Amino acid sequence: MTDKRNKIALHLNDDTHLAIKKWAGYQGTTMPKLAQALLEDMQPMLEQLIVAYEDIMSGENKQEVLDKMLANTLNLANERFEDTINDDK
Repeated sequence: MTDKRNKIALHLNDDTHLAIKKWAGYQGTTMPKLAQALLEDMQPMLEQLIVAYEDIMSGENKQEVLDKMLANTLNLANERFEDTINDDK
């Protein structure tokens, strides 16, 4: 079975391009691989944004939705932090 890879083209402003180029150099990777990793790492937060947007658009209380999204994203960050600590042990 072939692994289908979804592709997108991105146009970056100069500051973002320079930052990705610099960080990719520090990480010893290519800019496309770094961009892919950054976007994939953001996927859980993107899912939270989608849920929050849909909830607000369906009429739920905006502040309550945003508070819930903030709590969920902080939990995601905490889980990632704990994973990083455990990987270092």
